[in-house]
Formats: sequence, C-alpha cells, structure tokens
Amino acid sequence: MRRMLPTLVLASLLAVPALGAQQGTPASTPPAEPAAQQTRADTSRQITFVREVYTYPRDGRRDPFASLIRTGDIRPIFADLVITGITHDPTGRNSVALLQDVTTKEMYRARVGSVFGRLRVTAIRQREISVSIDEFGFTRQETLSINVPSPAERTP
Repeated sequence: MRRMLPTLVLASLLAVPALGAQQGTPASTPPAEPAAQQTRADTSRQITFVREVYTYPRDGRRDPFASLIRTGDIRPIFADLVITGITHDPTGRNSVALLQDVTTKEMYRARVGSVFGRLRVTAIRQREISVSIDEFGFTRQETLSINVPSPAERTP
C-alpha cells in the first residue's frame, strides 16, 4: 500500500492539467448519422407499457377492495341481532325471519340465502335461524334463537 501511494499521487497530478486542457477546447460536434440509423436508434428508445387487467366476478359477493368501514358492510353485527318473528314454512322454501339490530333499531327481513353485511342466512327453522359469518377470510356458523316466553311466564 505504501509503495502505491506515491504512484497514485503522481498520476493524479499529471491528470489534472490534462483535464484542464480538455475543458478549454471547444466541444466538437459528432459526425451526422445517416437517417436510417437515427430512426433505428429512436425506436429502440421507445418505452412500452403493458397494463395488467383484473376482473372480479361479483356473483353476489362484496368488493374485496372496498373498505368495510366506509361502505357500511360491517353492520349488522351478529351480537346485536335479535329475532322478532319467524314465519316458518315446513318445506323450507318460503320461511321468513324478522331480525332487528338493537343498536341501530334497523329491521331486516331474512330468507334463506339473504346477505346482510358479512352475514348470510343458511337456514330458518321454527325457533331459530342459522347464519354463516365471513370474517377476514374465515367462515363460521352461528345460530340465533328466538326468545319465546314459556306459558307460565306469559301474562294475559
């Protein structure tokens, strides 16, 4: 390393006047290229953008890129729902359940397959409904029962 130091210092001192001499001379213009070479050079500099297009099949599903907070799809929350009434059809085709969100006092009329926010009604029975809840990519099943007082608790 010590042997190279004087050589580097000498080379740098000799390079400085050479750079100054080059800067003092006017820049020469490059020779003109033929027109055919200029067009080839121009096309090689073109930038092509290829855009990827994505389509989302909705099929009754919500937009996965939309915010749940802004769109209101987060309501109703399962814990806030109460069954206010069930009209049960033994065949299961025409059953209807009335649900109420106790927080917002909003009423929902539910049939099998109805979707409310993240809730999907899967079955309606005489005294309960089954709901599948989609939360962050996972699906869980919950059952909501109607609170009917027993005959001894009823007051005429």
